[in-house]
Amino acid sequence: MLPFQEVDLDPHSAGWDIEWPIKLDALTSYQAELERMFGLNSGEYDFPDLLLDATGAPSSFMGRLAKWPAFRHRNVANLLANDIRSEKGPIIWLNATATEFHFDPASRFIRTRLQSRNGNALEVTARETVITAGAIESTRLLLLADRQHDNRIFAPHNMLGRYFYDHLSSPTARLTGMRKKALNRLVGFRFEGSTMRNLRFEPTADLRHRQGYPAGFLHIAFSETRPGGFDAVRRVYRKLQKGGTPTASEMMDLARGAPWLLKAAWWRFVEKRLLFPEGAELDVHTVIEQEPRAENRISLSQKRLDEFGCPLATLHWHVSENDGRNAYALTKAFVVTWNRGSLSHLAQVELRTTEDELRTSLKLGGGIFHPGGTIRMGADASRGVVDPEFRTFGVSNLSVISTAIFPTGGGANPTMMLMMAALRAADRLIQQSRRVQ
Repeated sequence: MLPFQEVDLDPHSAGWDIEWPIKLDALTSYQAELERMFGLNSGEYDFPDLLLDATGAPSSFMGRLAKWPAFRHRNVANLLANDIRSEKGPIIWLNATATEFHFDPASRFIRTRLQSRNGNALEVTARETVITAGAIESTRLLLLADRQHDNRIFAPHNMLGRYFYDHLSSPTARLTGMRKKALNRLVGFRFEGSTMRNLRFEPTADLRHRQGYPAGFLHIAFSETRPGGFDAVRRVYRKLQKGGTPTASEMMDLARGAPWLLKAAWWRFVEKRLLFPEGAELDVHTVIEQEPRAENRISLSQKRLDEFGCPLATLHWHVSENDGRNAYALTKAFVVTWNRGSLSHLAQVELRTTEDELRTSLKLGGGIFHPGGTIRMGADASRGVVDPEFRTFGVSNLSVISTAIFPTGGGANPTMMLMMAALRAADRLIQQSRRVQ
């Protein structure tokens, strides 16, 4: 979990014609509440002095440390189980797919029909409805609702389903001449109580505006060159997570990895770091914010239907020349900054790709499943699908909570921002409910 920076919501540094109609603090005011909910430490996220330039001043890349909840807190259903099961908790229908949407003449949402595979059906009427089905499915449901009402609710503004984007990622550079122990202390996963943290480097607002860069970040990750103790632990752990029993062969691999495991235990509890696997190589991965473009979109399939006869989603998505150019420029800037800066004594960073190779790599699978943009916020219906309170412009009592409402991808994983948006929407609905009562 990591919040966006203010620059991510400001007029865009790359000059894109797009806006966030809210300020960052409208969401980050819920940050402390979210940290308490997930049992996260309340430490800082930003470390501008981590990478200094040749003069000893903060460089154009700042360190940021994301926070990972303890494993037992990562399943929200388990985390909130007591609230869900209490008498005041929500009513939940499983295996209930929304297939029909009904609006009154004033375009207020009044009723939805849900169907199950065994033929059962349910109709739900509510004063307020919130769609929280993920970026792609939430978009499909709104497109379906619009089609069922002669495309008169959202289609006239031609915004719904467009401007689809993802974060784009690719390995771009490699560390050479490494002082591995010191690097492990710097970039290895950190343990702070029950919170795990990992480091990335983001361009500063000054660099982004000066060079016209979009948001992005770079992180250093290890790649195993041969099977060892780390690989054995990972395979056994995954087997146990699935409720299985490790095989004799897997246990033997674990035993053979005992020397590394003993070192890893020491690093975990003394250094409070995850130890790199033996012989691991360290690569720099570049993650870049993709430019939202109208032609990148989600639509309803003309041929493919689900089992209830509703059209499935079709994605029209490609990586542009600008996306590849932005990723390469950001990588080059980081390589120069690192090699001239205060961390250069730990390793040198060597660029391992050309701009054309990087663009090809991104086109062949650069997305990392942070989709957004297709139900984006805007100041009015000509600029977006939902307002700053996440209500759709076409239907005042229908809201959406999904990364699809974010106009741009920002420089961080969207999970924390999405959860803060959910808390903001919940507060607004609670206040509305009290006024009605």
